[in-house]
Amino acid sequence: MAEYSKYSEVSPQWTEFAAHYPELDTINQVSAVDRRRIFDKIVAAGPTKELPPDIVEDSLTIETFTIKARDGYDIPVRSYVPNTATAPEARPVLVYIHSGGFLFGDLESGHLNCQVLSAKLDLSILNVDHRLAPKWPFPYGVNDSYDAVEWASSNAGKSLNANPAAGFLVGGISSGANFAGVIAYTARDAGLSPPITGLFISIPVALMPQAYHLAPPEWRDQLLSLEQNGNAPLLTRQSLAQLEDLYKSPPEDLRISYLLNKDHTNLPTRAYFQICGLDLLRDETFLWQKLLQRHSSTKSKIHLYSGLPHGFWRFLQLEASKEWLDDLVEGIRFLLLPQEEFVSTKETDLTVKGL
Repeated sequence: MAEYSKYSEVSPQWTEFAAHYPELDTINQVSAVDRRRIFDKIVAAGPTKELPPDIVEDSLTIETFTIKARDGYDIPVRSYVPNTATAPEARPVLVYIHSGGFLFGDLESGHLNCQVLSAKLDLSILNVDHRLAPKWPFPYGVNDSYDAVEWASSNAGKSLNANPAAGFLVGGISSGANFAGVIAYTARDAGLSPPITGLFISIPVALMPQAYHLAPPEWRDQLLSLEQNGNAPLLTRQSLAQLEDLYKSPPEDLRISYLLNKDHTNLPTRAYFQICGLDLLRDETFLWQKLLQRHSSTKSKIHLYSGLPHGFWRFLQLEASKEWLDDLVEGIRFLLLPQEEFVSTKETDLTVKGL
């Protein structure tokens, strides 16, 4: 979208950071595995990600176990339940789906995030370790994630000390956000009860590049970031195509390119988005947010990270990365607002960060 093109101007934060790590200039020339190795090396050179000091060890009960997928596979999951006096019937639930480009990630990927969200927001969380490509290609990962959402809808009372009728959130980062977007439609069409009430959507792919030709003509001038940021740091058009090849999903399938759904009605009425200005996925995320607002009366809170690339916050050397976890807490808190407070919020609350 032309109105967001200005957010592609590279942040001085990123310019200063990238100057110290010239290996970032080579990521377009290496495999997905080697890119991951480069990222991990740079992460290790920065500050250590640690729990905030106000979260004490006994503030949560954390358990790791398995639940059954539709094909009998044992999906590893981890629950986080606050040790507070809140009545179980009043405590909401979040199903958290980790990032990793459909190829990487596990329960540890979002472990600290889940601890912080659960403790600070008095929220029960189910962290899902879905199956990964290439061993388990499309649609195993998204099916596992939806099966976990179904499980939470039926078992939150006895296993999570919570009640999805008090608030039922689904969300994730990058590939996890893609799964969450797909799940929003799947749950609606399946009549999931209780229904999902809020979505946490961080830097998702909502429309695979190979399926852009299927977008309605009126969308074309709203989807500029694929070209504008096609060679941006951390995720390029080429590297996204590599991930797609390994995931083996038909790009036009609505279980990955969920933006192509014809019906955007009756979806959750609350959404929290994280969007990076220097991300090739920027405009499809904004387009989906507008479709939700128009067709489902969804109110949104958005953190837009100007001039910063896809998933920059893994690098704690950046000032914006040090603030990111606080942003996440703020965004999920929006999804949990009591109805009487929520009705008075803006249709779209956009905060620009990373400047």
